[in-house]
Amino acid sequence: MAEAGTIVDVTHYKRSYRRLVVSGVVLSAGSCALVLYTGGAEPFIVFHWSDLALNVGLGTVAFALFTSWAVACVRNYRRAPRRRALATGLLCASVLWSAINLFYLGATIYGYAVDMNNPRLRVLR
Repeated sequence: MAEAGTIVDVTHYKRSYRRLVVSGVVLSAGSCALVLYTGGAEPFIVFHWSDLALNVGLGTVAFALFTSWAVACVRNYRRAPRRRALATGLLCASVLWSAINLFYLGATIYGYAVDMNNPRLRVLR
């Protein structure tokens, strides 16, 4: 009977691992698209509500989702029935990837705010 519980735990762990992988890929693609679009559109000289919603609104949502994704990766690792070296390496890579994305998303949000408040760009408006 103890084996049945172990099999269920391993199956649940694999399912949650797959969900984390898929959600990480989707978050990474969205984050990269947002950061690359913002980098190409800078400097923001004229205020548009769409730019505010995209950079600050969507950037903040992506930031929060990446933070929760990193926490979910750590929780999934801690709840795993067996911890192997490969799982530890993947956890470290996931946390590092989250930190890189959080840095660039934060720079995107901050950069938009700086562009809107930059006195040198007011001459161009």
